[in-house]
Amino acid sequence: MSASGAWVVDVKLFSNMSACFNFEVPRSHTAQLRGALAATGLHLSKESDESFASLLEHCESDAGGWQEPDIAGTLQITFIHNEPDLRIEVPQIPG
Repeated sequence: MSASGAWVVDVKLFSNMSACFNFEVPRSHTAQLRGALAATGLHLSKESDESFASLLEHCESDAGGWQEPDIAGTLQITFIHNEPDLRIEVPQIPG
């Protein structure tokens, strides 16, 4: 993401099952983000790929008009493995 000028604004981990990254990217760097993600070997679902293509078309068609400076997005990664749920012990708080 950083290779395209995007920045992560929040991360949520769901045990060892998945991770959710909320990010923002400048509108003018949307195509760079798509290329940077593809360069990692990441495979987008058909729906996500179609949404990305639609977003790119919208960004290009609105090049001369008013534009929001940044685009917010979410990258959800699901880890595929046979390990049990990650258990983290939370210490008790007195009181």
